Amino acid sequence: MSALAIAFCCTGCPQYADPTVPNDIRRVKEPSTENDYFVYVPSRNNPGEPCPLVILCHGTNPWDTALRQIRDWVGLAEDQNFIVAAPKLKGTRGDIPPPPHRQLLKQREDERTIIATVRHVSGANHIDPTQVFLTGWSAGGYAVLHTGLRHPEIFRALTIMQGNFDERFTTDAEKHIDPYQPVYVIYGTTDILTGGQTKECMEWLYDQDAYVFDGKVSGPHRSHPKAAHEFFEKVIKEIPWLTIRPSAVHRKDPYTIQFKTQSSFQPAGFRWTFGEGRTSSAAEPSFKFEEGTHEVKLETAMPNGKRLKRTIRVEVPFSLFPEKLDN
Repeated sequence: MSALAIAFCCTGCPQYADPTVPNDIRRVKEPSTENDYFVYVPSRNNPGEPCPLVILCHGTNPWDTALRQIRDWVGLAEDQNFIVAAPKLKGTRGDIPPPPHRQLLKQREDERTIIATVRHVSGANHIDPTQVFLTGWSAGGYAVLHTGLRHPEIFRALTIMQGNFDERFTTDAEKHIDPYQPVYVIYGTTDILTGGQTKECMEWLYDQDAYVFDGKVSGPHRSHPKAAHEFFEKVIKEIPWLTIRPSAVHRKDPYTIQFKTQSSFQPAGFRWTFGEGRTSSAAEPSFKFEEGTHEVKLETAMPNGKRLKRTIRVEVPFSLFPEKLDN
């Protein structure tokens, strides 16, 4: 067991008993951000086998909290044997959201919290990196759109459960949308709180050429853990995962970019195209670009022979750092 895992298990974190499941819900402090999150590890979890991870984004406090969200999910997590974690977020207020500038700052802070939670849980458990998912209910939709769309290399698929939406809060996410990342939008036919906003969310995603799945349901404003999890299972079984991660080879040379892939299968060969007929068959090629926006294409094959193609656009010089958190 790693030192991180030992710390994770033995720091005396508060326990929350839930009568529907055998194990306790644990509250854990993530050390790099010092933010709390709740986590549930099912009793059948085998530390020697990779396990899926679902990250939950709660809605408006006090009507919804990280603890309330995870309690909605623990029975399903126990039954289906996946780990679930719910960090405490700051930018998920749907009743009186702040002005766009302040909201974007909160969403960026939540992004750090969510990603740190993924890393911390993964350090203490054997998480399958090809089966990490992000979901949010109500105002948690803000966090799913911001963090999930910006990090398709982490989150294989997203679900928004009757979520709040404001296009002004999406400016950080627009240029990061991966057209191959499945996004399931669940909206209620009689949801008087967020029904209209969720439909606007779907229209916006369609306009951005996102990979959208329609989740029309009957009933009022409520969470849908079972529907969200069934969608994640569908993605695992039917939609292969292949993402491209560009990075600058050296911080002093933002024009030479290296490309790496993550996938849910072992690719059988690579054919990269960088434009103007320039190609590579390397698994992790590097290429020097001129300033501007460049289209990079990859073609590979799955073990069953099915061929997959992916295309990304790269801004050069390549930015080494995320957006600054200006006040």
